[in-house]
Amino acid sequence: MKHTSLILGTVLVLFGVGCQNASNPTINIKTNTTIKATEVAVAKFYDGKDGYSVSIPSGNSSVCTWTYAGGNAAVPYIETTSAKSATEKHTVYSYDSYDWRVSCVDDFGNQYVGVFPSE
Repeated sequence: MKHTSLILGTVLVLFGVGCQNASNPTINIKTNTTIKATEVAVAKFYDGKDGYSVSIPSGNSSVCTWTYAGGNAAVPYIETTSAKSATEKHTVYSYDSYDWRVSCVDDFGNQYVGVFPSE
């Protein structure tokens, strides 16, 4: 009877350690990783306001993240646009902002970086 309790206790302790390790998995993070992105042209337009647009050439849908600086203290801003179809453009209005950058990803995981027209 003592041996059975000892064995059962050992099994429960080992099971508890195994469960604790399963709930706290180790994640290896690789640093200095380069992600390849395709360059896409950003168009400048005027429709009553200055704006920029970009089309993503692949995928069924896509998301773009636009970053820019504005204001007296060059405050950084971020804006996200979504396209629900392959033919829909991503559009933002430039206002009085500068230092624009845009990066996009389609639903297949392809990544894109926008190239803005030179002033």
